[in-house]
Amino acid sequence: ALYLAVDVTKPEVVLRAAGAPPLLLDNEPDDIHSDGLEIFLRLEADAAPYGFLVVPDPDGDALRVGAVAGFAGAPAMVTGAWSATDTGYLITLALRIPDWGTRQGGDRVGFDLLVNEMVPDRERRAGQLVWSGGGGWVWLRGDRQDPARFGDLELV
Repeated sequence: ALYLAVDVTKPEVVLRAAGAPPLLLDNEPDDIHSDGLEIFLRLEADAAPYGFLVVPDPDGDALRVGAVAGFAGAPAMVTGAWSATDTGYLITLALRIPDWGTRQGGDRVGFDLLVNEMVPDRERRAGQLVWSGGGGWVWLRGDRQDPARFGDLELV
């Protein structure tokens, strides 16, 4: 698996309850309007990229995971937990992607990480912090970047 820990610093963690009424805002899942992550991974340049929306569940330490529309992947490929910290929150998870076991140190995979930020008294998220490729510039279209511009993650 690819193991990932993301420590987010923010003054107030704002999470959407699983049973909250639908927002009916746009074509994105409602969980995109919560503090959380979007993770994109592509093993080979010509392979289908995987995409996951991962948000902390406010009723415990579990994660709610969804596959991003138009990308490969299933929620069962992601396991992990979250915890509140003195400075925000921490998500730790494992991505179990088919054929991951053939990867070794020195291999590179396409990778993007987006941190969605929600603030109190808003219906929509306030913004996104993006780690990616693109030479310092990221062009999101429909909240996503062209997979050809993913950042390179070198495995050690």
